[in-house]
Amino acid sequence: MSFRIIVDLSHKEKIEEFPEFSLGEDAYEIDYIDRNEGPIEFVNLEDFDILFIGNIQHTIDGKDDKFTQDELKAIKKFVGEGGSIFLTSGDGGDKDIPMKKGSIRVLYKITGVRRFWNGLIQESSSNFMVKKKNVLVTELFKHPITEGISELILPNSTFLTISEEDVDDIILTSEKAEFKYYMDEDLGTIGPVPICAVSRFYEGRCVTIGSSDWITEDSDFGLDAGDNLKFLSNIIEWLSFER
Repeated sequence: MSFRIIVDLSHKEKIEEFPEFSLGEDAYEIDYIDRNEGPIEFVNLEDFDILFIGNIQHTIDGKDDKFTQDELKAIKKFVGEGGSIFLTSGDGGDKDIPMKKGSIRVLYKITGVRRFWNGLIQESSSNFMVKKKNVLVTELFKHPITEGISELILPNSTFLTISEEDVDDIILTSEKAEFKYYMDEDLGTIGPVPICAVSRFYEGRCVTIGSSDWITEDSDFGLDAGDNLKFLSNIIEWLSFER
């Protein structure tokens, strides 16, 4: 099997490099839309299987981290014709930037996610590893991306507000999960909320996760933790229609 992944860096993403070693000996191609290379056009995407967007750092007034209508049309065309999106967020989510300003929320018809909450999940002691911000997941819904997975560590995660149609929440927080809201530093109980969702958009697919640091190589709780590496492999295979 082969994988062709295009990584967007033109919207101030925090994750600047896709972990190529994670794909093992499989044939793959990874390319980048570098900073200052945007806007994204369909021609940038059409030769690839997956568009990866890794934790956009939205700002209130900046434009480089927002999506234009033309970019949205290009991405919809790409996914609608059989491409896929792998989208990861992180603590702080979409920074409460509204859709009308071009935040990551504009992709909701593809991702099924209407909001990436501006804060940090803090789990109960039985559901975190070492620190409360390292969410330990041992219960996952059945799906091709969770096959063979018994334990995941998802650090620095936010949670998602998802649509009611054409989207499935695959991972939820625990009953005792709390959330630190960055807007006012308030800490409140949130209970079971989605941190991973999968969706389909016409002929294409999408995986959205509220954490990005789990796919990094230099984090103590990155790809070497739990079954994170296997989870990433499953995601890439599913998005490439190999699962």
